[in-house]
Amino acid sequence: MIKKFAVLFLLVIIMVNLTGCNLPLPTCPTESLQEVTLLSPAQVSVVDTLTPTLEWSYPSTECAPAGYAITMWGGPVMTENIGGGTGNPSTGWGPGSPLEPGKQYRWNVAPINGTTLGPVSDTFIFFTGPVCTAASLVPPVMLEPADGASFNEATDLLWWDYTAGCTPTGYQVDVATDSSFASGLYPPGITDVPLTRVMLGDPPLVECETYYWRVAARNGATVGPFSPTRSFVADTTGTCAGGGGTPPGSASISGIVWHDVCAIPDGPLPDPLSAGCVEDGAGSARANGIREEGEPGIAGVQVDLYYGDCDFAGASDASVLTDANGQYLFDGLTAFGNYCAAVNPGLSPNASILIPGEWTYPDTITPDGVAFQSFGGIEPDVHVDIIDFGWDYQLLPVAGEPTIVPSAVPSAVSASGNPQFELTKNAFCRKGPGINFSDLTAIPSGDIVEVRGVSADAQWYFVFWSKFKAECWVAISTGKLIGDASNIPVLDSPPTPVPSAVPSTNNNNNNNNNNPTPVPTLTPVKP
Repeated sequence: MIKKFAVLFLLVIIMVNLTGCNLPLPTCPTESLQEVTLLSPAQVSVVDTLTPTLEWSYPSTECAPAGYAITMWGGPVMTENIGGGTGNPSTGWGPGSPLEPGKQYRWNVAPINGTTLGPVSDTFIFFTGPVCTAASLVPPVMLEPADGASFNEATDLLWWDYTAGCTPTGYQVDVATDSSFASGLYPPGITDVPLTRVMLGDPPLVECETYYWRVAARNGATVGPFSPTRSFVADTTGTCAGGGGTPPGSASISGIVWHDVCAIPDGPLPDPLSAGCVEDGAGSARANGIREEGEPGIAGVQVDLYYGDCDFAGASDASVLTDANGQYLFDGLTAFGNYCAAVNPGLSPNASILIPGEWTYPDTITPDGVAFQSFGGIEPDVHVDIIDFGWDYQLLPVAGEPTIVPSAVPSAVSASGNPQFELTKNAFCRKGPGINFSDLTAIPSGDIVEVRGVSADAQWYFVFWSKFKAECWVAISTGKLIGDASNIPVLDSPPTPVPSAVPSTNNNNNNNNNNPTPVPTLTPVKP
């Protein structure tokens, strides 16, 4: 009897303890998954770590999703998803490897059951430190609009990048009707957050007027060196035909970073050598330093530009990444004289793209392996387009003659039979057909998406971006249709979003006392 009582007493104790525990919530039905609320890092905050933890909350207290899908991109043009998933109901996640310093990141979260995603949250932006010192400020790299291009204030933005490896406290954006900026400045002027884009239109631009703009990074009240000056023509109606004024006589420098191919079989050197190869003087062969037909460009390589001498000990005056074809462009140059273009294979992101290998062109290479070309004669309206760099991969091709696959020409329809849309400028893809909808992702210029619908006002396409399995709305003005528009279905717009309150600087849900950046009212962003 005593033993039975002891067992019964033990069971009661266990039940009491279990009642007091936080048992796992049941899994929510897939059809009722709800949108999460992003918490940390707070909107447009600067984090003091390269391994931040992203945090959010789920609205239901009665159930939880099986897991969460996190999408995160590095900026300013968001093309590579470096996000992941929790695989469980945890509402926190961190990247698998450290982020880059001085970069802009965007992220959102969606609940997931199995392979079915629930609604995607709003997108938050944060920046990685360190904060730039006044002495480390460099000129920003201008992205859009191109010099002398038309500018639609309803859909376009001034857009730039910052490549110094630190985050400024803000920017000074000058816009005027003359290239000397003596006529007085048009808003926005000073911005107190490090967002690398700004929208115009308040007050409205004068239709067909030519405007000039430049941008500089700031550390508090200290303004760093300005970017080159560019111009654009205000053209909201599409009737100005590039007129409205004479753009400044700027110069440009361009070229290509290409894979200089030399493929030889294992064993003794063939006689004669494979096409594209020369003997290296050490019993083997290397690429010949000549770009031959079919040799491909290398995408994502950072090219640095220096005004005057090749001052590799100091910061470059501008940096750009090569596009999908390996080509790069520095345009809108209004400082004339001598320049130096260089590629350092030992620095990020180049190390992960180029190493191991060696330069075959040009033959001007520093002991540290930096290939460079110095040249003069940069004057107004001069366009130099032959500053190239050839790279021979140590392990590529593995053996045999290389097979160069030509770039595919986009067809008029996708595999599903729908027409396609080619982006002619970097564009945000939104949750609805209008700039009042938050952006879901950003699609770079040159990418091709499938068109699945059009808005009632025929100003937005509902598209599918197969690269990231994203469905969203993109402005028709940001690209060109490939195929027949007559059979594209007209789709209803999602409900117009209700603007959310901007969090105060004293309650930003970030729990990060090392973040000095206040959260402002956000500037509307680009389609």
